[in-house]
Amino acid sequence: MNKLYSLFLFLMYFQVSFAQKTDINTIYTSAIANYDTKNYQKSVVEFTKVIELANGIEKLPNHALLMGANIFTKNNDEKQTFRILNYLANERLYSETEKIIQQPFNVWKNKKEFQQILSKITHNKKTLPARNRILIQNKLLEAKALLKADNGKLWGHQIWNDSLLVIDFEKNIYSLVKIPNVKSDNDTLYYKVMEDNTLVFVNTTQKYKGKEYATVLFNYLHDNSSTIIHELFHLLHHKFKKLNGNSIDYLDETTARILLRLEYKALTNTLTAIHKSTPEEVKKYLKDAVLFRKKRQQLYSQYLNDELELETLEGLANYTGFKLSSYKNKTKKAIREINEREQAKTYTRPFAYATGPAYGLIFDYFKINWKNGLDKIYNFANIYENKILNSKLHVTEKYFNQAKLRNNFLSIHKEERKREEEQKKLVEYYTELLINKPTLKVPITDFNKYTKTYNMNGTIVLKEKGIVYSSIKGKDRSNGKNFGDFFIHKQKDTLGNAGILSYEKGGSNYFVFPLPIEVNERKIIGEFYTIQLNPNWKLIKTKNGNIEIIKK
Repeated sequence: MNKLYSLFLFLMYFQVSFAQKTDINTIYTSAIANYDTKNYQKSVVEFTKVIELANGIEKLPNHALLMGANIFTKNNDEKQTFRILNYLANERLYSETEKIIQQPFNVWKNKKEFQQILSKITHNKKTLPARNRILIQNKLLEAKALLKADNGKLWGHQIWNDSLLVIDFEKNIYSLVKIPNVKSDNDTLYYKVMEDNTLVFVNTTQKYKGKEYATVLFNYLHDNSSTIIHELFHLLHHKFKKLNGNSIDYLDETTARILLRLEYKALTNTLTAIHKSTPEEVKKYLKDAVLFRKKRQQLYSQYLNDELELETLEGLANYTGFKLSSYKNKTKKAIREINEREQAKTYTRPFAYATGPAYGLIFDYFKINWKNGLDKIYNFANIYENKILNSKLHVTEKYFNQAKLRNNFLSIHKEERKREEEQKKLVEYYTELLINKPTLKVPITDFNKYTKTYNMNGTIVLKEKGIVYSSIKGKDRSNGKNFGDFFIHKQKDTLGNAGILSYEKGGSNYFVFPLPIEVNERKIIGEFYTIQLNPNWKLIKTKNGNIEIIKK
């Protein structure tokens, strides 16, 4: 696991304020940095502070606790090390034996207590598959019960569908119904090893054995059924309308980001006011949110249709997942979603996951009939004007300025101007790397049979050139019509360290990589990527030092 992803998981674990989360993150990051530079005394002071801020080791995720045990071991603190390891082994049923028998823990190998801990962790590993199957079965049945209880009331259609697969880290797939060549412990949950080149490891809808399934990753099962419901909603939605889910490029421009962040803040204030204030106060902040939205959409009107399609696709799915989940405080969950999406480095796709639940729950609060079928494009600003305001929204410049100040404009403006400078440096870096220098260009021959799995928070737009993905995997499902598979190396997959360019021209799609440093038969290796060529594809040199992959 790379450090950036580890820190992301660390942050996601906490249900605390943004300020407290940032404070913990800063100290945890410093503790790791000092550990890496062998400043163990300072590292242990900082990790002790992390435990204090988290209100105990019980509040920390496994990987952070293991890091802490490493830190305490390097300070020869047997008591604190064994306290953490005992907790992991006995309470969390930690099972990664290989991480316990390596450095630095082998200094304890002759200790009886360490041997007992190791024995328990080894036992946990042995029983893990069976325990995971029980967990998966329970989570699927919980989601099924929630959707059966809804019984189609939310959207007029039953959302539960047996065409649902869970994928785990060992490439096993699980289902509540029989699929070919499965095993079962109890005739309730069925499981098998996933065949190569069949499914992508991602929450989505995809074909398996000629049938469309919703797929959910094992590590997303602890979110009160919201991801399961989200993906099953997609499966239902696709029956009524096929929607464009492309990124909305303009949302990473500074003016657009400022207006979107103002909308986020106003939506947060609206959701907070639902529990703490009057309907009039709720309406005031909702008016602010729609005001910022309309201003942004008027400035960038050429993007409106695509934006509404993406919001209808992902926004409604996320709203449905939240609404029908077992979360007790759904508005609080929606606020957390806004905060997490606001912290993302790019807004071009993640924005819809925040706005959809927010507007949906707010509209539900006002008890308006805003859902009009699954074959429509949803425009939240129009719904507000038609169902709540009962007129078009018109405001004075004075009101607009007051609304900005009411929703944290000064801080947002300052932060976005600073980010703009950082973004310019990234654009310059990728322009030099993928435009100005010689490159390796790859065509996607059968676009419908090529799957991209990427971190939506790790993208950047190069104007009129395409989108750069810093963390991405590509998989060919065309039986060789496309060039092959590729991935960005985990140690490098962050903005400013890695990236490939994706663009469309003349109806054709392409990937652009920096030149490779090694070519070994059908494996092409770059500084931060690996390509596995399919048979009948080859590299050729073109003009100006460039290389292309073409079919033989």
